[in-house]
Amino acid sequence: MPVEAALKKQVESELAQYLQQLGAKALQQDIQLSLPGSLDERNCSELEIKRPQQSEPPLGRLSYSLACTAPKRWQSRAVAQVKLWLPLVVATRTLERGEVLSADMLSIQPQEVSTLRHGLEFSAAPLLGMTIKRRISAGDVVSRHLLQAAYLVQKGAQVTLHYRGDGFAVSTSAIALSDGVLGERISVQNISSGKVLDAIVTAENNVESAQK
Repeated sequence: MPVEAALKKQVESELAQYLQQLGAKALQQDIQLSLPGSLDERNCSELEIKRPQQSEPPLGRLSYSLACTAPKRWQSRAVAQVKLWLPLVVATRTLERGEVLSADMLSIQPQEVSTLRHGLEFSAAPLLGMTIKRRISAGDVVSRHLLQAAYLVQKGAQVTLHYRGDGFAVSTSAIALSDGVLGERISVQNISSGKVLDAIVTAENNVESAQK
C-alpha cells in the first residue's frame, strides 16, 4: 500500500475511535498529510505507524513516526493536520456572569473542535439551571469550565432542616452558614437551639442532617 494511503487510513481509524468514545457523529472532517518528498510514491508492505501523543485526541497538528520493514527497511516521519466539525452547544447571545442558563440562551451549531481544549457539550439539557462563571460571547462554545451549579441554598438564608432517623422524621428552621449546591455538605445553625451542624443540600432552601 502507498505510504500516504496507509497513513490516511491510520488517522481515519483514530478519528473513528475518538468519535466513538465521545458518542458523537462528525458533521465534517478534513485530513491534510505532509510527507517527505522521498515517500510520495513509495510502497511498504510492512509499515508501522505510531503517534507519540496517543493519549491526546487525534486533532490539530499530529506527528507520526513511520517504520517500514518490507520490502525495504527505512524510517521516517510525517505530519497530519486534522480538523473535525461537531454539533456543539453555543450561546445564542452574550451571557453575563451570574446569569442562570435557560433553553433560549443556547443552541446547537456546527463547530470546528481541533482548537478546543475543554469538555465538549452536545446537548443543552444537562446545562440548564447552571450559573455563568464568566462572560460568554454570542456564538461561543459553552462548556462546563465556564459554568457552576446553581446554588439551591444561599448563605444567610433561612432553610428547612430535616432530621431523619430510625422510624422518625422531624423538620425545623435553620440559617445557612454558606452557599450550597445540590448534594453539597454545608454548615447550618438550628434557629431554636443555636446548634451548628452539617447538613446535605437536598432541594431549594432544604437541607437534611442525621445529627439532632
